[in-house]
Amino acid sequence: MHVSPDPITNPEQAAQERETLLDLIARGLYCTTASALGAGHDEPSAEALTKARAVADDYVAAYEEWLVRLAADNAAPDPQ
Repeated sequence: MHVSPDPITNPEQAAQERETLLDLIARGLYCTTASALGAGHDEPSAEALTKARAVADDYVAAYEEWLVRLAADNAAPDPQ
């Protein structure tokens, strides 16, 4: 299955998409950790999601920095 999202055209959309991404990553981190520890798959507590969200935010921030560097490198003229 191939999904093509609508393009993000303004900062508000970008911020909302970032929040959605952080929530998804935080829940994934929680589920992965809970599974590795042999815990059940109950709904994560607000505290657990807050902690996982901090990790997710670090990950997304690093990814954003990488994307900015990549865009800058791609925009730079090739040395000849």
